[in-house]
Amino acid sequence: MGRKPKVIKHIPKEELEDLYRKEKDPRVKERLLAIIHLYERKNIYEIEDILKKSDRTIKDWLSRWNNNGYEGLIPVKGGGIEPRMPSEEWDNVIREIEGKGMTIRDVMVYVKTTRGVEYSYKTTWRILRVDKGVKYGKPYIKNEKRPEYAEKILKKNR
Repeated sequence: MGRKPKVIKHIPKEELEDLYRKEKDPRVKERLLAIIHLYERKNIYEIEDILKKSDRTIKDWLSRWNNNGYEGLIPVKGGGIEPRMPSEEWDNVIREIEGKGMTIRDVMVYVKTTRGVEYSYKTTWRILRVDKGVKYGKPYIKNEKRPEYAEKILKKNR
């Protein structure tokens, strides 16, 4: 069929099979099984039929095994783009705009002018409403000159 791939035998086959039996992560376990088959001198197309994976995937696993051994088979977590503004900075923004009666569009403009970061309406809405739990409400400006004990003063005058 195809030529036999070159496998670097970092550990003996018995130790590899032991790793396979003890492995909990099904993704790593499947990759270890592919390496065991490669140790047994099966070609990539036979392994492809057994594991129901593409030959490109198996070649990728082999390359990772040859370069890094067992650690190369462990899936890399994470990824994605970094947030433009960290969560702590959004907490500061929320504290600064509290009580100012700002709409989401106002917050977008505020963040752009003060932080230099531009967000879409949808992203700003998601951060405020979903991630930070800012509640809906009629935007109105709180009177900053109002004394803390205004209710007592009002009751005295009645």
